[in-house]
Amino acid sequence: MKKRTLALCGALILGGSTALVAQQKLDVLKGGSLKLPATGWTISPAGTAHAKLGDTLLSSALRPDGQLLAVTNGGGAAHGVSLIDPATGALKQQVKFGRTHSGLAWSPDGATLFICGGNSGLIQVLRKQADGSYAPGAPLTVLEAKPVAAGVKKNRRTSGVYLGGIALAPSGKRLYAADLASDLLVALSTEGTERVERELEEGAKPGALKLTADGKYLLCALWGTARVLVLDAQTLETKRTLKVGAHPNDLLLASDGRLFVSCGNDDSVSVFDFANLDVSASIRDEDSPLLEKIVTRLSLQSAPGATPSALALSPDEKTLYVACSDINAVAVIATERRGGSKVSGFIPTAHYPTTVTCSLDGKKLFIGSSKGVGTGPNPSENPDPEYARGFPYIASLLSGIVSTVETPDAAQLAVHTRKCLANMPKVSPPKPSSSAIPSKLGGKSPIEYVLYIIKENRTYDQVLGDLEKGNGDKKLCLFGEDVTPNHHALAREFVTLDNLYCSGEVSVDGHHWSNAGLVPDFMQRTWPAQYGGKGAPPLKGGDFGDPLAKTPSGKIWDACQRAGVSFRTYYYHTDKNQSEEWAKARGKSERDYKAADIFIKELADFEKSNSLPKFMVMALSEDHTRGATAGAFTPKACVASNDQGLGKIVEACSKSKFWPKMAIFVIEDDAQNGPDHVDAHRTVGLVVSPYTRTGRVDSTFYTTCSFLRSMELILNVPPLSVFDANATPLWASFGTKADLTAYACRSPKIDLNAKNPGGTQAAKDSAEMDLDEPDQLDEAEEQTLNRVIWESVKGKGVPYPGPTRRFLGGH
Repeated sequence: MKKRTLALCGALILGGSTALVAQQKLDVLKGGSLKLPATGWTISPAGTAHAKLGDTLLSSALRPDGQLLAVTNGGGAAHGVSLIDPATGALKQQVKFGRTHSGLAWSPDGATLFICGGNSGLIQVLRKQADGSYAPGAPLTVLEAKPVAAGVKKNRRTSGVYLGGIALAPSGKRLYAADLASDLLVALSTEGTERVERELEEGAKPGALKLTADGKYLLCALWGTARVLVLDAQTLETKRTLKVGAHPNDLLLASDGRLFVSCGNDDSVSVFDFANLDVSASIRDEDSPLLEKIVTRLSLQSAPGATPSALALSPDEKTLYVACSDINAVAVIATERRGGSKVSGFIPTAHYPTTVTCSLDGKKLFIGSSKGVGTGPNPSENPDPEYARGFPYIASLLSGIVSTVETPDAAQLAVHTRKCLANMPKVSPPKPSSSAIPSKLGGKSPIEYVLYIIKENRTYDQVLGDLEKGNGDKKLCLFGEDVTPNHHALAREFVTLDNLYCSGEVSVDGHHWSNAGLVPDFMQRTWPAQYGGKGAPPLKGGDFGDPLAKTPSGKIWDACQRAGVSFRTYYYHTDKNQSEEWAKARGKSERDYKAADIFIKELADFEKSNSLPKFMVMALSEDHTRGATAGAFTPKACVASNDQGLGKIVEACSKSKFWPKMAIFVIEDDAQNGPDHVDAHRTVGLVVSPYTRTGRVDSTFYTTCSFLRSMELILNVPPLSVFDANATPLWASFGTKADLTAYACRSPKIDLNAKNPGGTQAAKDSAEMDLDEPDQLDEAEEQTLNRVIWESVKGKGVPYPGPTRRFLGGH
């Protein structure tokens, strides 16, 4: 079938040439722009990018003389610190360590650099040599990393230690470290054996640390409880607590005594008059004397998602710079000693800025962006030797970038700000009543009931590549119509979405995108390392139950609850209004085609009582498969079971009395790097309703957030984040006339109970992975699983194609 080029929001998918993509990257860094496939937002970074580093930049700090900039990276690539010449932007030296995380500290004389060692439990030390270079010295041990218990799967391995911040006393002789895993603060001598420990309340999650200029007090930001502790620096005794916004992730003290706290989940900076603070443990944190609260959202942004994550102050302390990660910008704030600060504008950056530093003369800003200019093609013949196991995964394609930007005057800042505003997606609503989805919040819809089904890890081509319409590649199809007759029939009879992209890149961020439209700042800082095989973050209650995994607006069911919309969950990332029978079945690893009967039974009960919830969310996860694990159901059998479960559910809904007012949205949480000839983010999505039974192909550019926005408009629920607020709803997929024809579930042409043989290499590889539940694998294991599935379906004689990734041009 002839392939066609798809228009994406005015941008074109470019060819997969590595040379072409390299040129695209250069163009972006020379004043060009680029549309990001996961969100549809555009980046147009200001300044000059001099240094290309490893992914996930976590900290930056100028040497006291201002002649050297240190930047740490701690993502999927090899962890380490880069030393950059601030005058030229040239990379002078890179030193790699086993693990790093947020936290850098120069000694007063600049001869020593201390680097937070993350889950190694160490503080790495660089010492200046006679030739001016820096070499590793003996590290300081804050906490001993615990041996990993036998049998613990690789991706969930944790040493029980996760240092999340460090600070150095003005004398340079005492170092402080915070452990996120054990809620512990430690003070230790840089020269001797002196050591003081302080255990905090469980769930405090101590992170950023800052000492007062006189060394008398230590300030500690608690990510888990939205507070800042003021501690006696000698004893670590708490003297005062200050209440701040959620996820306080950076601290900055001005010489006049003002304390600035960036709050990632609150889109704000809390400011205190610390110089005049009454330091008394008897004062409650509810009485925190907040000088002012500065909101860092774009002027046209009403929903959460700016995500302030790093702070810098100009030498005259009149301008505060705030890295706003999710909106790809640095906020510029004119500060006032007694409050009344004003957000003057924004500077556009590369993707996901996480560090900002001001030169000593105040003329330059050094901005570190964790994801650089995004991903590109991923040729399997071009592995990255710096990345874990040498595989070219998504995280290995993300390169951190440090850009040098001249501090703007008012005129230049106005130009920068206009670019930042232009980088937000522009949504053009259709005429009112031209679609069953309202054109604006509060509009009327003939649809009253929404079922949202989240599945696991498939690209468009893997499932619908053989569909006779739409932009598919049959060669890459693994689970064709013989395995997934219902997916094919639903795409054929209702609407075919061949230009839909998962906002998530892996499962940890994919489920956050799917149900919250945003990924928490802590998760963005840690998932690349986790998927790079460098240890899981210290989250109690899993990737969704910990305070560090919370999003500003919660999940879509939380939004329904706030709006008075009834809901029910058949989903494993919440227990709110959950079907207990569904939860028990999932705990027993019930197969999808059988678990569907639980929903169908409840649907019948809802019919009798006329009480169907307005919103329902469901996990149908068996399409994740268990690879070639000996004795487990084959990948084809797993996907066929998933397809059969979906078909049964749709048939039951279409025969219920609720069908004339119902819509079913089906999407994968992420595409799992599977083969797809357009992009590895492109995924399978279905929209099933009497109002979508058109048989059309809808090639509008959509993302996961488009699904969320569509459901929100139908249910009259406000957006969860700036991303779903600015995503294009599926207006074009819905008509205004209902076709109430019932759907008939199709049966697969393969054996649903076929099982894998033992004794194969694929079975051995699968046995080493944690496949008992979805979302337990790191990036290397996900790719191994993809290869195992490919071989299981295609056989050994068919070469594995590897994923394709392309830029969405936006010059």
